[in-house]
Amino acid sequence: MLCVAPLPKPVCSADVCLSGAQGFSCASGNASVKVDSRKPVPLPKKESMSLTGLALTASHRVVLLCDDKPKESFKFRFSELPFERASAKKDKACLFVNDLYGWVQLMPLVKPTPWCKCKQ
Repeated sequence: MLCVAPLPKPVCSADVCLSGAQGFSCASGNASVKVDSRKPVPLPKKESMSLTGLALTASHRVVLLCDDKPKESFKFRFSELPFERASAKKDKACLFVNDLYGWVQLMPLVKPTPWCKCKQ
């Protein structure tokens, strides 16, 4: 399961935005995520969403889009994420956009975090 955190709101005053300056940003707010050959889904704005049915051993391509145009992409495998404990079940990950720099980040999801709150 890939838990996708809500897109952070940019911190702006006048014409200057402090967040998203170096990383992913979508001024129109029409941001979406596409995984593998699935159709893009809007990035959540208030609550985390779960993307299920992803094979644990396969390589997955994640594309973040703004106005249906690719902005960032990366590949990952659940089996290659840095889980802290070897005994941890390696089937959940958290995808989020860092609210300060706008970097897209992926981390193992062993327990709920303040930004990734998908129902387990």
